[in-house]
Amino acid sequence: MKKYKYSKNPEEHFQNGLSKYDFKDYKGALSDFTFAIELKKNYPEAYFMRGILYGKELQKFNKAIKEFSQAIKLKPDYADAYYNRGVTYRILDKFQKAFDDWKKAEELGSEMATSMIQKYGSKYNLS
Repeated sequence: MKKYKYSKNPEEHFQNGLSKYDFKDYKGALSDFTFAIELKKNYPEAYFMRGILYGKELQKFNKAIKEFSQAIKLKPDYADAYYNRGVTYRILDKFQKAFDDWKKAEELGSEMATSMIQKYGSKYNLS
């Protein structure tokens, strides 16, 4: 019997995770993103995708914030991570933190962040 050898290429595991995510295999995707991070600790995109999984699909919002924060730590100009962390803060009714993240995402060029600022800024008297 031939033993399967796992790839040590973090990008390969990341791509597998994206494919599994597309097919709604969230457990498998999470496993692949986690393995990619084990192979490459400074992999902001893998942390970002774990954040998406935890927040959007699994409703584990505090874990999602932790993942987005790690992605931002590794890549300070990661507009999508700021935007999505802001969305997660909004879900948790932490409107000022959400607004602050959207402002940073907007500075980094996120048009989605601009629309969230317009939608929630005046509604909750944020600045």
